[in-house]
Amino acid sequence: MDIVAAARRRDAFAASTGADPVLHLEVGQPSAGPPEVVLDAARRGLDTALGYTDALGTTELREAIAGFHRRRDSTDVPADRVVVTSGASAGCVLAFAALCDPGERIAVFEPGYPCYRNTAEALGIEVRSIALDPRSGYIPSPAQLDQAMAEGPPLRAVVVASPSNPTGTALGEDALNALHAWCHDHDATLVVDEIYHGTATTPLPSATRFEDTIVVQSFSKYFCMTGWRLGWLTLPEALMRPVEALQQNLYLSPHALSQVAALAALGATDELDAHAYSYAANRATLTEALREAGVNSIAPAHGAFY
Repeated sequence: MDIVAAARRRDAFAASTGADPVLHLEVGQPSAGPPEVVLDAARRGLDTALGYTDALGTTELREAIAGFHRRRDSTDVPADRVVVTSGASAGCVLAFAALCDPGERIAVFEPGYPCYRNTAEALGIEVRSIALDPRSGYIPSPAQLDQAMAEGPPLRAVVVASPSNPTGTALGEDALNALHAWCHDHDATLVVDEIYHGTATTPLPSATRFEDTIVVQSFSKYFCMTGWRLGWLTLPEALMRPVEALQQNLYLSPHALSQVAALAALGATDELDAHAYSYAANRATLTEALREAGVNSIAPAHGAFY
């Protein structure tokens, strides 16, 4: 975000001096905007009273999200295990705070999204970083978690992303099942960030199939609604009330107008699915150019748009 601010200052300089424009590759944001039906819904929403919603989000949106998972992932996530959040970032704060006490330990994988570590450490949670490399396709394994357990206190949670930021690699059925089984056997909670689901041209297995797993989702990436700051969690039943209480105190409730718009976004999946093919074409172009430039230590990227 520091680079985002610097790039915008450069934008202003270029506009005033005629200097070369900035090509914005500095943040994980789709080039497309939200579907027109989303904007129409937001315009109509401005004519209604937009006050606080329930801390968990509106009933209509939570039910629509549950339906989205049934259609897209063939998983049965009841609406009463869905929490609408102020973006996936707030979702991570709520999940980590509800799951861990200060001093407990979680595992994250690198290269990966640095805010997992930073958020956990801000909450007083100890973080064990586990290095991945292209030889494994940047896919985490139970063997690496065994080593982490042998080198320190027990792990309270294991945080993974599929597809990953920044590698774009995704967990297949076997890898996802193996990580879930390890967490189940070691009394740890699997936390899966699935905000880049939908950016791949093929369906990916979703951890929402597991009732004891936390899944982080967002309207930012697939739905092209980054600035609307809206996401959601699917939670084990036992964490619903703690997360609700935390949201009441930290954020009160998710953004009301964004929830109105998100309802429309959930019905625009045909348009949104088409973006995955442009991302795939971009990945192929970049991968070929890198190999021609001699950069060969590249694992296949299955999704995202980095």
